[in-house]
Amino acid sequence: MTPSLILPIVHLNGTSRAELIGQRREVLNHLRRAITALYAMSPNGRDYYPVRGLFDQARDQHARRLEYLDGIYNAIVAEVMALSDEEPLPGDA
Repeated sequence: MTPSLILPIVHLNGTSRAELIGQRREVLNHLRRAITALYAMSPNGRDYYPVRGLFDQARDQHARRLEYLDGIYNAIVAEVMALSDEEPLPGDA
């Protein structure tokens, strides 16, 4: 588990483990679609060549966006894994 990862505490009066994991999986599905769409809009040198150096800046900006979304995606994957590895509670689905 990532040291800075703050997880919900699964207990009988809270949201079930299955629901917590399901919520995160739903977010992962949306993030995958967003990452795919972001890759599709990668900068094309033909759109920047009139200004020297602009394509490099656009490419760097695009890479930062992808890194940001990848970081969020990976953090949520870590949450799912951590929640999945916890000991089940009595009656936990």
